[in-house]
Amino acid sequence: MTAANALPPGELAEQLRGPIRAVLATRMAEIRASLPALPARRYEWWRSLDADQARRAALLDRLEALHAHLGGQPALGCDPADPLPAAALEAAEGTGDGELDGLIATYRATACR
Repeated sequence: MTAANALPPGELAEQLRGPIRAVLATRMAEIRASLPALPARRYEWWRSLDADQARRAALLDRLEALHAHLGGQPALGCDPADPLPAAALEAAEGTGDGELDGLIATYRATACR
């Protein structure tokens, strides 16, 4: 891997996109496994959830939108031109991968200049 400090923000964003999508996908799978199966009638499913399940389902929706944004489908509330929205960075931080956390910190420091 190239030294993160030597990369321009655009290249660093490209380097981060895959690992962040993988973290989001893992988190989505964990949340999906903790929720009841989603039937064809989504409205009824939402009404059947207790408060904790509803909170996790809302988080799942947000993570799915961020995952799709990183894959090229702009998410609501995110600038379509933003390659790595702050919400995606926040969702991927603190997963125990120190290298990823370091790259995210470097990206924030270089992209926010």
